[in-house]
Amino acid sequence: MNAVKGTNRLIQDDMRLYLIIFTSIALMLTVVYLAIGIVFDVSYTTQLFGPMYGGICTFAIGGIITLFPVAIGMGSTRIQFMKSFYMNSVWMVAGTMAILHVVYFLVHLLQEKGIVEVTLYQPGMLYSNEYHFLSYLWIDLMCGFLVLGVSVFPTVCWMRLGLRNFFIMFFGVVLVITLIITLGDLGEFMLWIARINRMTLFTVLGCIGGALLLFTYPMMKNAPLTMKSKRD
Repeated sequence: MNAVKGTNRLIQDDMRLYLIIFTSIALMLTVVYLAIGIVFDVSYTTQLFGPMYGGICTFAIGGIITLFPVAIGMGSTRIQFMKSFYMNSVWMVAGTMAILHVVYFLVHLLQEKGIVEVTLYQPGMLYSNEYHFLSYLWIDLMCGFLVLGVSVFPTVCWMRLGLRNFFIMFFGVVLVITLIITLGDLGEFMLWIARINRMTLFTVLGCIGGALLLFTYPMMKNAPLTMKSKRD
C-alpha cells in the first residue's frame, strides 16, 4: 500500500468510526423518542440533528489534530493528507445527512400512518412547514458543510498560531463583531435576511463553510507536525 492509499485508508477508517458512533447515538435517540410517543401517546417536537452534526465536528477536529502527524509520519505529504482529508470530509457530510434523512423519512411515514405524533425538527422547516425530502436534504447538506468549515478553520488557526495568539485573534474578531452589532444599524440587514429565500440563505452558508475549509489548504501546506506550545 503506497502513501496515498495509506493516508486515504487512515482517514476513511477514522471517518467510518465516527459515523458508526454518532449514527448509533442518533438511532438510539430515535428509538427513545418513538417509544415515548407510542407508550405515552403524546405529540411533541424534538431534534435529532445534534448528534449527527456533532459527529461532523468531532471528525473534523480529531482528523486535523490526531491524524495529521500520524499520516505524515507514515510517509504522506501534507498536500496528500489535505486532499484525502477534504475528500473524506465531503463523504462524511454526505453520509451523515443521508443517514439522517432516511431516519427523518421513516419517522415521517409513521406520522402519516398515524402511528406516532413525534416531530423531528429540521432546519429545512425554516424553508417550508410541508415535508419536502430533497429541499430538506439540501438545506441539511449546507448546514453540514457550514459545521465542517467552522470546525476545521479555527482548529487549523489554533495549530498554526498557538493557543495564546489564537485567543488574541479570536477575541479580536469577537470584539469587532460586537462593535459592528452594537454601533451599526443592522435594521436593513435583518430585513434583508428576513426577506431572502431560505434556500438561497442556506446555500450561501454552505458555501461559506466550504470556503473556510479550503482556506485551510495554504495554512496546512507547510504546517509543522506538532502544535505550538501554550506560550506561543
